[in-house]
Amino acid sequence: MNLKINMTALILNLPSIMLLLLMMTTFILGGLVMLCLVQKYVTWLHFEDHTDFGEIFANSMSVIFGFILAFITITVWQNYNNVSDTVSKEANTLFNMYRTIEAYPPEVREEGQKQLKIYVREVVETEWPLLAKGQYDLRAYQDLRSFHELIIHYVPKNNGELAAQQEELRLLSIYRELRRNRVESAKSLIDKPMWMALIFSAVLFLFFSSLFKMKNLRIHATMIALLGTSISLIFYLLILYDNPFIGPSALQSEPFERLLHYYWEGQKTLRITK
Repeated sequence: MNLKINMTALILNLPSIMLLLLMMTTFILGGLVMLCLVQKYVTWLHFEDHTDFGEIFANSMSVIFGFILAFITITVWQNYNNVSDTVSKEANTLFNMYRTIEAYPPEVREEGQKQLKIYVREVVETEWPLLAKGQYDLRAYQDLRSFHELIIHYVPKNNGELAAQQEELRLLSIYRELRRNRVESAKSLIDKPMWMALIFSAVLFLFFSSLFKMKNLRIHATMIALLGTSISLIFYLLILYDNPFIGPSALQSEPFERLLHYYWEGQKTLRITK
């Protein structure tokens, strides 16, 4: 079991070009091997050249298989973009929370900004690597809860502080929802049964394409290789964007890092310089 998990992690963490070559090699060689086996051992199922029924059936299978792959690929891509947008909104909401707390008294302001920095560092250094494993960081949640406790228990002394507290609580509510969406998205969108169905469908399509009996085997092999290449490109995209936090295109914690090293600490350095 551990060996299987390690192999999967190794494949998913390959550079994008290596992953593409691996997928193309797998489907092209698999298709050519299937062609050789079918042409030699499954002669009783062969379609003769220009068989009307075979051509109609082939077109139907192509449309159905292509429609399924296109639908799943678009869904995976949209999910990836949605999670990426969520991460950007998270960082923007944290920035607004950091700025809004400046309306509080010095002791609350300094403590609140300190807790926000602690939380963001925990997300960058600990939680983000855990997302690639589909795990949850309890420490980050506790840090965020500490900030919430600080805000909720403060009693405003004037209308300005009351307005600031209401805005801070509104932003905090928005942020908790964004964080929940990000954490729950740290998993594969395509579950195992669907992966099995997709792989079986690809194998079945290659098998069916190998049933045609052509006079020129070289042309038939070229067609199978091109078909395998097309299918491999779709599976490459599915693997690339299936889990937003794993693989060559995994979402990074750069928006959070910019908060720490540019917007927050950078502003502090700028004030000291002035």
